[in-house]
Amino acid sequence: MESNIVLIGFMGCGKSSIGRRLATSLGYKFSDSDELVTLHQGRSVAEIFAEEGEENFREMETGQLSGLTTERRLVLATGGGAVLRARNRELLHQIGKVVWLHADPETLFERASRNRKRPLLEVENPRSTFDSLLESRLPVYEETADLKIDATGLSHEQTLEEILVLLGFRSGDRSSPHSKTD
Repeated sequence: MESNIVLIGFMGCGKSSIGRRLATSLGYKFSDSDELVTLHQGRSVAEIFAEEGEENFREMETGQLSGLTTERRLVLATGGGAVLRARNRELLHQIGKVVWLHADPETLFERASRNRKRPLLEVENPRSTFDSLLESRLPVYEETADLKIDATGLSHEQTLEEILVLLGFRSGDRSSPHSKTD
């Protein structure tokens, strides 16, 4: 299997850290869509959000995703909101197999809160904003994903192993309670 792998999911689910491990394990390249935008723009996601707003950031993101459709042997970690645009969802499927990394809300919030570079949480009541964003995005992740991994309570290595088994790179128990195929 030489197909690309695209990781989607809410902030704090581990897309970047798992993605790097997955790419190393498979001998694939790794890219992070947020990093691609920031490298191209020469400023951080937070700066882009503050100066130009989320909609302009999403446009930049779409441009970067468009450039990845011909890549091979790539693991792509997307920003948590990349799936919000229909065009991005189409591009993600053109890029590769879409894997949704998920965890329970408590785990996601705890992990997301560790990172101070999350512009959508720089608000008066971050937990309320977090819960509202998560609730609104869950159906979009569900609709977009080819595969889903529930990483609640799993280490990075266990999550990596779940992905490798689900994608057919390793043999294992495919009836794991942490994964589902569509």
